[in-house]
Amino acid sequence: MPIYEQHVCANGVSMWTATQGCGPPVVLCHGGPGIYDYLGPVAAMIDDVATVHRYDQRGCGRSDEVGPYDVRTFVDDLDALRAYWGYEAWTVIGHSWGACLALLYACQYPERTERLVYMSGTGIDPAWHQEYRRNREAKLLPADRERLRLLNEQRLTAAGEELGRIEDEASGLLGRTELYDVTRLDAVSRYDRFPINYSLNSALCAEMNRMEDAGGLGARVSRVRAPTLVLDGEGDPRPRWARAQVARLIPTSRHTTIAGAGHEPWIEQPEATARVLRDFLVDPL
Repeated sequence: MPIYEQHVCANGVSMWTATQGCGPPVVLCHGGPGIYDYLGPVAAMIDDVATVHRYDQRGCGRSDEVGPYDVRTFVDDLDALRAYWGYEAWTVIGHSWGACLALLYACQYPERTERLVYMSGTGIDPAWHQEYRRNREAKLLPADRERLRLLNEQRLTAAGEELGRIEDEASGLLGRTELYDVTRLDAVSRYDRFPINYSLNSALCAEMNRMEDAGGLGARVSRVRAPTLVLDGEGDPRPRWARAQVARLIPTSRHTTIAGAGHEPWIEQPEATARVLRDFLVDPL
């Protein structure tokens, strides 16, 4: 399908967007936070059954580097894009951090959320952090594990360009643990087209941590009524129980785990991922 790119001014910031396909409206929310849109392959899987919008979140990629960098603003950015395109409601699909964003959008704007896809999210219980770190390190080769330990020590005193170099190397090491098959190094997303916004990442991750620690997210999530697909890969180092908890809280949800896939299931199991997404968009019940 042809892809139409444009910069859209919404909620006081210019954001890069891409639109393709035909059918009911869907928006894809990329992860990070602080990276940029990489969900083109997912859009191509569903663009014959939906009009698919993608965008770089504020401060990311081709969008303006303008604050504030807080959760409420990112949720409102998403709704401002909905209003710009003239939809009363749409399906919101989020991956990783984008899954958190999509879930919070559904909590804040239930009447504007037609369907929700929570893909490879981290859940709402702060206990996921420690298990995630253990799972990642367990997938690393011993030499890579030792190198990561040294990088984490250097990160404590580094700044500026040196800190950026350390972050990039650590991300490269950990990137391979996102896969079910860690030998598929060619499939690892390097996110090197545009600089990563580390200050944005720090601000939003810190706020999400505070929200998890406060313990009020469960009550908000339990009020979501949009048909919801919780989707993940069996090899995602983020613990599956955390996503299962989200699925249990939403009465209209289903939880599907794709065998032989990691954090980005469309990379290792594209046919299975496409089938699950398309089935949900056509018949969410």
